[in-house]
Amino acid sequence: MIDIKAYIESGILEDYLSGNVTDQERREVDCLSKIYPEIKTELNQLGEAVERYAFAHRVAPPAGLKDKIMAQLEFADDVKEISLNDLPANEANQEEADETPVFKLDSRQPSFQWGWVAAASIAALVGSAVYFNARLDTLNTSLAQQNVELNQKNELIANLNNADNQFVTLKGVDKSPNSAVRVVWNPKTQEVQLNVLSLPVPAAGKQYQLWGLVGGKPVDLGVFDVNGVMQKMKNAPQADAFAVTLEMSGGSPSPTLSEMYVMGKVSS
Repeated sequence: MIDIKAYIESGILEDYLSGNVTDQERREVDCLSKIYPEIKTELNQLGEAVERYAFAHRVAPPAGLKDKIMAQLEFADDVKEISLNDLPANEANQEEADETPVFKLDSRQPSFQWGWVAAASIAALVGSAVYFNARLDTLNTSLAQQNVELNQKNELIANLNNADNQFVTLKGVDKSPNSAVRVVWNPKTQEVQLNVLSLPVPAAGKQYQLWGLVGGKPVDLGVFDVNGVMQKMKNAPQADAFAVTLEMSGGSPSPTLSEMYVMGKVSS
């Protein structure tokens, strides 16, 4: 007993439809398709798929082609029908001797051209299916990512509208007087959000870090990028002021005071 699933997945049925098989393989498919309904069903479905593809991509003949062909055919009304009985005996015998036997072609055999058309059609169908499946996966992934980003933005906007928020503007110090950063802090939820208004682009390997000052002691609130969007930082239970320093990428356990760019006090 053969493994029907493996036989179907081997591609022999596609080769059969395209004519790219030996006589033995063709007879084998014919025989097995009569024994196993699963093979017969798969063969019929593949044939229908090829037929649908060919029909969908058919090319209509140019207008007037039929008239041009018919115009080239000449039909004479005075052609007389001559039988062998009307010919002399020697000519009749010669006609019989010259008659070439004609053998009827087996129309069930797939032609060479049909084989290539079927093979190309199947390949196009498979290629189209793979392409559209991959395209669909990409669109689904992109849509899921956009939904995540949209939810994050909606959450940030909702937090900004909270009546308990305190807006603290961090202004530039002597090192960078034109710099400015906006911090939104909610003492009740302890959430901190930051928006860069103006900061120099840091050098490679450097990153800005936000600090909360509590009783004169700095508390790390995380690093951030200069991208002009509202960014969520670490929570701050308490804060008398906020400051930003430029540190090595990834942040520092303590601020480099000589690299402080902005600072702002929280309203009492």
